[in-house]
Amino acid sequence: MNITVENISAVDKKIIIEADRSDIGPRIEKSLREYRKKMTVPGFRPGMAPMGLVKKRIGQEVEQEQVDEYIQEVFRTEIFPKHNPVGEPRVISNTYEDGKLRLEFEISVKPDYELTEVSSITVDKLVHDVTDEEVEKEYQANLRRSGEWTETEEAATETDRVTVDVVKLDAEGNETEDADKDLVLDFDREENAEYKAQLTGKKAGEETVLNLKEADDKTVQYKAVIKKVERYSLPELNEEFFRNGSRGEASNEEEFRSFLKSQIQNYFDSTADDLLRDKIATALIKAHDFEVPSAIYNDVLNSRIDRERNEETKELPADFDRVSFEEKNKENIIDEARWSFIVSDLLEKYPDTEITPEDVDAFFQAEAAKMGLPAEMLKNFYASQSGYLEQLRMRIRTDKLFSKLVDEVSVNELSKAEYEEKYANKP
Repeated sequence: MNITVENISAVDKKIIIEADRSDIGPRIEKSLREYRKKMTVPGFRPGMAPMGLVKKRIGQEVEQEQVDEYIQEVFRTEIFPKHNPVGEPRVISNTYEDGKLRLEFEISVKPDYELTEVSSITVDKLVHDVTDEEVEKEYQANLRRSGEWTETEEAATETDRVTVDVVKLDAEGNETEDADKDLVLDFDREENAEYKAQLTGKKAGEETVLNLKEADDKTVQYKAVIKKVERYSLPELNEEFFRNGSRGEASNEEEFRSFLKSQIQNYFDSTADDLLRDKIATALIKAHDFEVPSAIYNDVLNSRIDRERNEETKELPADFDRVSFEEKNKENIIDEARWSFIVSDLLEKYPDTEITPEDVDAFFQAEAAKMGLPAEMLKNFYASQSGYLEQLRMRIRTDKLFSKLVDEVSVNELSKAEYEEKYANKP
């Protein structure tokens, strides 16, 4: 047997395995003898058929079987221990003729790099205390979500909604085929500002002409028939309303506002934590400029392409272009591939991120409380879904890792206004 290794790059290798009958032949003969012992051939005692007949019947299949096993053994004893490949090997060619084997393939190996000191990383963190104005806005939104629309014969006001039939008119004022029936327009929504300005004061049954701007800023006329005007009625502010809106935690307006403030603050804090984690990961990726193995790059690329598939048909969009998709996402694919190595090394660096049974129990208790379900029911659901428990374990361990990283990085706290100004229009 001869193994030739060619370095394509620092992280990719081309390997050629060559073998002949002196390597594989004894394996084939031994396997044939084993099969012969089990064979029953008419005219011969069990296990005593001539080897020539055995080879004629199953020789080709046994030969291929032993070649495959030989390749697996070489991988197990030579390739993996010496090169420790990552990802799946890519076979270029595999031939076996006249007792000679030649297998050519490529493997990827883990990049050789030094993990940056986490304490050298500085990241921005959003810090925000909920204001009374934000609570008031959410309070009014809750009122509006809990009310109901009732039809009125009065003229539409700026807070009503109307249902209209509209048809586009041509330059001569004639109706075209471009029409919309039963178009519901809530005047409280910003995108309906043009409609609100021209339909306020109109009653059900009235007809009017609207002047609306299109995408090219050209004004076009539409005939509109008002079919219905509806007015919003706020809910009765009683104990039932406050309890329903707070999952039983509030019974009056003061308690309800306190509940809302807590919910909004939790949202901001959770968002700030997610943003901080993202910035830590981004900073660590930028701090490590190593070459990405092609096998891992392709794994990430294929995973992203799979996300573009239709959930039901599993088919890609008809106009999907793999080349342009890869080009558009190449930088992010490389970052994700780099992060997979960085996070793996960080988890090794912090052994106390290993998951304990208490960690898993705490997760199920917390998640079950959010959903209002028994923890055991949630645990059984995860156990019944293939791969869910492993994903859960990785999620818990990653959470523990980021808790360590947050304590070690330098954090620059920014107010909501400062944060929004600094990161406006940035991904």
